[in-house]
Amino acid sequence: MRKLTLLTAITIATLVGPFKSGAHEGHHETPGALTAPHGGLIKETKQLYLELVTEKSGVKIYPFDRAMKPVAPKDVKLDAKMQVPRRKKQEDVKFEMKDDHFVANVDAQGAHRYDLNLSVTHNSKAEKVKFSVEPL
Repeated sequence: MRKLTLLTAITIATLVGPFKSGAHEGHHETPGALTAPHGGLIKETKQLYLELVTEKSGVKIYPFDRAMKPVAPKDVKLDAKMQVPRRKKQEDVKFEMKDDHFVANVDAQGAHRYDLNLSVTHNSKAEKVKFSVEPL
C-alpha cells in the first residue's frame, strides 16, 4: 500500500509540476505600473502625472502628460505649501521653472518628514496633490 501511495504521489507531482511552474510567470510586472524617469515618486491628477525628486537642498517636480511625455513647466502653474508634523502653520514653498521641471529650496527644519501640498493648474483646470517627503 505504501509503494502504491508513493508511486501515486510521484506520478501526480510529475504531471502537475510543469503546469504549476508557469503559474507565476510575469507576476512581477504590474499592469499599468509607471516607472519614474528620474527615480522619484509619482502622483497623478486627472490631467497630469507629477514626479517629485528629493534632493539635499529641496525638491524637483517634473510634470508629464497622461502618456508620460514631459510637459513644459510654462504650461503648468504650481502653488505649494509645506506642512511639518506637529506644527499648525503651513509654509509657502516657492518653485522656479527650469528647462523641464520646477525646483524649490525647502528647509525641513530638522523634521524627518513633511507633507508638500500642491495646487496644480493645467489647461485652466486646478487640482490638488499631496506628497509625503522624507528629506535627505
